[in-house]
Amino acid sequence: MNSKSEMTKPFENPLSKKLIATGGLANVVGGVCVAIAYGLHPPRALPEVVASGFWIVIHVLFMVSLLGGVFALFAFLAAYLRNGGTMLGVVGCCMATLSLILIFGLDYAEVFIFPVLATTFPEVILEYGDGTTMPSIAFAFPASGILFLLGYLIFSNELRKVNCVSPRSAIVLMTGTVVFGAGLSGFMPMIVVKIGAALFGLGLIWTGLSLYRNSTAGA
Repeated sequence: MNSKSEMTKPFENPLSKKLIATGGLANVVGGVCVAIAYGLHPPRALPEVVASGFWIVIHVLFMVSLLGGVFALFAFLAAYLRNGGTMLGVVGCCMATLSLILIFGLDYAEVFIFPVLATTFPEVILEYGDGTTMPSIAFAFPASGILFLLGYLIFSNELRKVNCVSPRSAIVLMTGTVVFGAGLSGFMPMIVVKIGAALFGLGLIWTGLSLYRNSTAGA
C-alpha cells in the first residue's frame, strides 16, 4: 500500500489538470456568450421579437454560457479544494451551480417554447413577456437570482482567498455579479442589465484565464 507521500495529488494528475484547464476555458466561453447575449438583448419581449430567429440565437448563446458555467464551477471547485478550500466555498459553489440550473430551465423555455407561443398564442407573450412574470415562475426566478448573487459572491471571494485565481479577477467577478444581479431584479433599466452582463462576462473571462494559466503552469 502506498504511503501518503507517494499518493498523487488531484491537481498533479494529468487528466485532472486537463479537465480543470478546460473548465477555465469554458468559463471564458461563458463570459463571452453572456456579454454578447445581453448586450444584444431587445429591450422588450414583444410577440414578433420572441418569434424571431434573432431571439433564439441570443438565448442559445445564453444557454451556452449557462452550460459552460456549470462545467467551469466544477473545475473551480476541484482547484479550490486542492488549494485548501473550506466548506464555505463548497456551499457557495453549490448555490451558484443550482442557480445556473434553475435559470437554464427558464432559458430552455425561451428557446424552445416561447417562440412557438409567440406565433400561436401571441396574447400570452403580450401578457407575460419573456415569462418571468408568470405566476409559476414569479417565485422561482427571484429565488434563483438570490442563489446566483450569494453563490458567486461567496465562491469568488473564497477563490481569491486561496489564490485559485488572481485577486483582481475575483474582484471584477464579484462586482459584475452585484451589478448584473441588480439589473436582473426588475427594478433597474435595461442599460444596467447590459453593463452588469459586460462586467460579469469580463469577470468570467478573467477568472477562467487565471484558472487555465494556474492549472497549466509547469505542464
